[in-house]
Amino acid sequence: MIISYAFAKILETQFVSQPSTYDRPIGSLNGFQLTWFYFGYSYWYGLVIAFTQIISALLLFYRKTVRIGIILFLTFMVNITLMDFAYDIKEAKIMALILTGMALFVLLSDYKLLIKYFLQEPPLFADVEQSKWQKKVRFLKFIYIPIVFVGLFLLLTTMKKKYMGQTKFYGTWENTVNADRLHFEAGDSFQLIRNNENKSFKSGIYTFTQDSLKLKIVADDKIFAPKNSAPDDSNFNYYLKGIYQLNDKNLRFQTEHDTLTFKRIR
Repeated sequence: MIISYAFAKILETQFVSQPSTYDRPIGSLNGFQLTWFYFGYSYWYGLVIAFTQIISALLLFYRKTVRIGIILFLTFMVNITLMDFAYDIKEAKIMALILTGMALFVLLSDYKLLIKYFLQEPPLFADVEQSKWQKKVRFLKFIYIPIVFVGLFLLLTTMKKKYMGQTKFYGTWENTVNADRLHFEAGDSFQLIRNNENKSFKSGIYTFTQDSLKLKIVADDKIFAPKNSAPDDSNFNYYLKGIYQLNDKNLRFQTEHDTLTFKRIR
């Protein structure tokens, strides 16, 4: 069965997206379409999966190589099963469960040997291979391992707040008049996408207080600057600058020359 899936990848009958998929907004794709498009982007990656599936299947044909074959088989089969459920690929769920269940049955049938090999056998590097000073300081691992875990967690938390922070504006807002979309994104940045245009304009940055909001973009993008707006400095023009009123679904923006209203899309 798994060999048939491997051949499907080689012959490109799997991970193939229909032509219309390429012209659809990514937000409109379901889990199946998104997964097929993503994995189909690289043909050689699909070949790697296919040859791994073929090798594991061949190893399962011979009793001497069943153990290594079943471990290799489970490395991709468990991932495939999780993916099928996470992305709601209904057509593949049952078969993935059956193949994974069969593989686990074979693996657990040999559980005594697994326990012996992984838990009861001597460690990879015996104590006799360590010098005296290594034996004396090895207790330090109980100190530096927790430090590594806590340190990395705090570092990434700090970086998330600095570079991936989300403000109350975060999300996609659509202009109720012309359907232009304003995307407030992480790191106090934004993007403007004109209605019926696929091209995304350059990102800008925004700052806000309790009642005022300023959106700035690079000065050479004159097309984005509203009429009668003057450069704030040599690097930026204001795209929008004024007073705002915000609730969960609506954003009302009062500029010097106009009043703009946006509704939250996502």
